[in-house]
Amino acid sequence: MKGKIGKIFAIVIFSGFLLYQLVSGIADLTNRKDLHTVRLAAAVEVLQVEHSINGLIPIGTDYYYIGIEVDSEDAYLIHASRSWLKKNFGSDRMSLRTDGVKITALAKKISDYKVADELYDRAVQIEGAEYPLGTGYCLEVSYRLMAFLKLALFVLSLGLLLSGVYLVRKKDTINKKFTLFFVGALCAALVLMLVVIR
Repeated sequence: MKGKIGKIFAIVIFSGFLLYQLVSGIADLTNRKDLHTVRLAAAVEVLQVEHSINGLIPIGTDYYYIGIEVDSEDAYLIHASRSWLKKNFGSDRMSLRTDGVKITALAKKISDYKVADELYDRAVQIEGAEYPLGTGYCLEVSYRLMAFLKLALFVLSLGLLLSGVYLVRKKDTINKKFTLFFVGALCAALVLMLVVIR
């Protein structure tokens, strides 16, 4: 009885995870209400957040910036890649383009309260800065990529689930190549999961 309850619980958790990846991926791609286009005159890095498993295995770093809009001089918290700042702004933190750096990004709530608090502490140090989105939201520059990764994870996980059922049912007659392919796909799904959920 306990074994059946455990299996049902695992199926429910896995199904919920799959559904979340599908829904959140589609929602990010179709969300026009929170999509903002701004032209930045300057930007500066304000925070790096390193992620790891049990504090031992590094799985990536998040980079947060503050950007100042060209016309309004409003400030925005921005979540982008490590190379984003160097690619678009000079050593003086001013835009490399005379008309500013145009970005279209999705406003996302900063879910980690420690990160949100740290960003707030750093954002308020810029005197006179107005934050139209507040300091609890940041512009997610790579929102499209992350949405597609979520959808890819959904498809890959669904394929692994069906392949796993097939492996269990046909374990005596299964081809070794299929088993190796399954293990490789499982490793890829785990790496993708770490990227998506970090």
